[in-house]
Amino acid sequence: MAPVSWSDLSEELQEMILRQPTDVVNLYRYRNVCRSWRSIVDRQLASSPPHLLLYEKRNDTIECIRLFNIFTGDSSVCKIPEFKTGDGQPLFPRSVHSCHGWVAMDCTTSDRDNPVHHIFLYNPLSSARIQLPTFKLNNSSNSMHTKFVLSAKQREPSSIALGILEKMERSFKEKMMFWKAGDEEWTPIVPPFEKRMSFADIISYKGGFCAIGLCGEVTQFELNPVRLDKKIQTCYKIKDNGKMLLYHAVSYLVESLSGDLLIVHRGLVHRGLQNEFMVYKLDWERMEWDEITSLGDEAIFFGRYESVCIRASESTVYRRNCIYFIDERSQWEDDFGMVLCFPSTPKKLAMTVACFVSGAALFAVGVHLSYVNIAPQQARTKARDDFVRERLRKKYGTPI
Repeated sequence: MAPVSWSDLSEELQEMILRQPTDVVNLYRYRNVCRSWRSIVDRQLASSPPHLLLYEKRNDTIECIRLFNIFTGDSSVCKIPEFKTGDGQPLFPRSVHSCHGWVAMDCTTSDRDNPVHHIFLYNPLSSARIQLPTFKLNNSSNSMHTKFVLSAKQREPSSIALGILEKMERSFKEKMMFWKAGDEEWTPIVPPFEKRMSFADIISYKGGFCAIGLCGEVTQFELNPVRLDKKIQTCYKIKDNGKMLLYHAVSYLVESLSGDLLIVHRGLVHRGLQNEFMVYKLDWERMEWDEITSLGDEAIFFGRYESVCIRASESTVYRRNCIYFIDERSQWEDDFGMVLCFPSTPKKLAMTVACFVSGAALFAVGVHLSYVNIAPQQARTKARDDFVRERLRKKYGTPI
């Protein structure tokens, strides 16, 4: 009897086989079996929930990264490759950043007076890597709030924006840089207006980048392959209707699946004990932000510095019209929660689970998904609940 090719199996049988593995790394490798398997795996990855990219550090060096499913608890270890300088000197990753299907590994030198950042893009699924040009920061070996953003969500990154908040002796200095495939060094991005802008968030949008300032003003950077300094000025402020004046408010930009530009305001109400979200959509014709009351069939994964929209349905483990987020209400815990976002006001916390690990960045395995920084899931015990409540009661003097 002649052997049967994997591609000759019925599509139903192939889908049944490929639904069995829970290890996302092995599932990704099955794409190489044949063309039909690649098509089925891509569909499964596109509808699967984002995975957490957990990492463990020892002596300020990342030793291990792991992909973790926050809904099932399944995880898989990803090998960290060896990184070297151009002359063969070994480098050790000291921080990891999310970057649209890639992991940006920052192998910063230990020289505090003149630190050099060696940046590598690494795909933990395909093991592909790309070395980026080095850069330096003034008098700082560690950057605060460093974010890498690709201008296109594709397997081969064509351009990257790098936002850095650099700590100086008595102040903070913000930098934004741009790198395009083939460039030998980073190109500074200058805001298209005289006054320096403090950015709260930056995302890739329509082939370029879109950033929002601390006061709600928006700037769109169009990176033309001929003129890297070409920019489109779009600076607008959201109407202050009183709702935005929240305790510890944070603003995030996110592109919806239909291409709309959304801004998510997250703040704490009731003495900082309850999260509240407002979501606005930019009307490009009127140049005004309109508050929306439903996400429809989409869900937003919302992290420390990034957020992403994904399609939700009855067949997905994540729910439609919800915002999944990290809750950093106290210094003793990081919560991964879910808000039943619309139309309840204020939005009520429906599910909360705590985490206690050294660090995490969310890795979205779907073709149209990107990274977000978010906390891993771990069951929280009643004893831990009581401990946190008691600490908050002592801090605020109010029963919870």
